[in-house]
Amino acid sequence: LQVLSAAQMIADGMAFDAIYAALSEMRHKMCQYFTVGELRYLQKTGRVSKLLSVVGTVLKIKPLLQGDEEGKIILCGKARGEQNALAALAEHYARLVADKHAVIGIAHADNADGANALLAMLREKGFDGEAITVCYEPVTGAHVGPDTVALFFMGIHK
Repeated sequence: LQVLSAAQMIADGMAFDAIYAALSEMRHKMCQYFTVGELRYLQKTGRVSKLLSVVGTVLKIKPLLQGDEEGKIILCGKARGEQNALAALAEHYARLVADKHAVIGIAHADNADGANALLAMLREKGFDGEAITVCYEPVTGAHVGPDTVALFFMGIHK
């Protein structure tokens, strides 16, 4: 999203220093939230314990995760089942979005249905901009596991 903004600023004829300043400010407002299909992939990469992975899987608990200021993945909530997790992502958007007309990103790991469901929920929350939807590349997909859905947007803060 920041690259697209930079390209637009260049097309608009903005000076390099102004573009740099704008992007430096934007990075503190870039929101990234996601939920995973199965906890075992986060357990394999050391993000959650084996016990939490087993209990969470049995209870169908989906973690709500976000990238923090240092780029680390942190837990920011939990939901029971995929639809509730996607609804929680949409709630984060509604609460934090700076501009409901701005471009957003939705990424998924072999879960186009989940990505489409999230987009429909965002539309219900008033989003009327362009959504760029992509399937994760294999490296990220292997890290988070299948059925992951992620949402990226510019917020009023992280």
